[in-house]
Amino acid sequence: MDIWHVNSTARGGGVAEILTMLVSRADTGEIRHHRFVTPSDPSLFNLTKRLHHRLHGRNAGPLPTAAEDRAYTAYGHRCAQAFFAATPEPGIVVLHDPQTLPMAPLLAAAGLPVAWRCHIGTAAPNTVSRETWHYLRRFWTGHPVLIFSDPLLVPAEAQPETVRIIPPSIDLTAPKNTPLGPAATADALRDAGLAGVPDDEPVILQVARWDPLKDMTGVLRAYAESALPSRARLVLCGPSPAGIVDDPEAADVFAEVRLLHQQLPPGIRNRVHLTCPDLGDEARNASTVNALQRRATVVVQKSREEGFGLTVTEAMAKGRPVVASRVGGLARQIEHGRTGLLLDDPDDLPGFADLIGRLLDQPRQAAALATAGQAHAVRHYTSDREIRDHHRLYAELAATTRPATPAGLP
Repeated sequence: MDIWHVNSTARGGGVAEILTMLVSRADTGEIRHHRFVTPSDPSLFNLTKRLHHRLHGRNAGPLPTAAEDRAYTAYGHRCAQAFFAATPEPGIVVLHDPQTLPMAPLLAAAGLPVAWRCHIGTAAPNTVSRETWHYLRRFWTGHPVLIFSDPLLVPAEAQPETVRIIPPSIDLTAPKNTPLGPAATADALRDAGLAGVPDDEPVILQVARWDPLKDMTGVLRAYAESALPSRARLVLCGPSPAGIVDDPEAADVFAEVRLLHQQLPPGIRNRVHLTCPDLGDEARNASTVNALQRRATVVVQKSREEGFGLTVTEAMAKGRPVVASRVGGLARQIEHGRTGLLLDDPDDLPGFADLIGRLLDQPRQAAALATAGQAHAVRHYTSDREIRDHHRLYAELAATTRPATPAGLP
């Protein structure tokens, strides 16, 4: 049984890491995993990013115009053609996120069993998100299986019988999550600008893309406007914007963060570290994130919306105490007061700083949260569980298999 996972980028972000795990670890004697990355089309980057924000309930612009809709649909046709050209006997196809969705009806019409996995969404639907789902559901022709990370993210437009829930996971055997030796740790921390920082000096860390929904600017403001600079350093770690070709906002968000950083008083500015690992150097990127998460006293994720939030999963699995917004998958992963602390309002900067300060003030509570969080993350959100979920999905999809049309596309 051949399984093809299709997404829009070869590296960067949680989806790419999940697919790397499945392709490298989930094969059996009967199941063979493959990966197909769709051709890049820069003309659609702004549209797909707009859809991304709208599915999170954020009005980042209108629904696609008629011209954009034609371009989006045509892109799906080109991707389907490229897929059939590269995979003469494709088997089961699992598409990931809105970039690949226009392929779904074409693959289904060609006789392939198709699932579409959406890693994003909001647990608090509004007019914007509902309008966006209403637009996207036209691509559900052929009734693909719809996979979501959490029941709260399933839109009302989805037919219950087509929905499956598969929470994301992390791979504990991946370089980002395996323990580092002293030399590798020292190198990674030096790259992040922490060389010479005493081992007992507290560090607050957020690892995220330079995306408005991750609110790196808000983290920096909350830190700078509180008493935290006198007590801990802050590290904001996100991939180099130059390596994120499909995200037109990354450079602007990073520029905003950097400008705010430059405007801080020197005494605060010198205690803030901005680091941008290069996604092109996967080993170095993994080591940097790994070392920073293990070095952090408190790991935070002050997202305004979050489909799941694997950086929090990584930190919890490493035994670090976490503070995160009560949104999306972050609220699913963290039980407030038991496995971490949750901020009710993502825009409450003083409240965010207070939660961090509580963990700095109460190391015993921080350690208890870290221990419980680690057990929870390892039990529920690691790759062995997700592999089992996928194998059950494949068995179900295999029962729907019918011969593909000889030409690939109908």
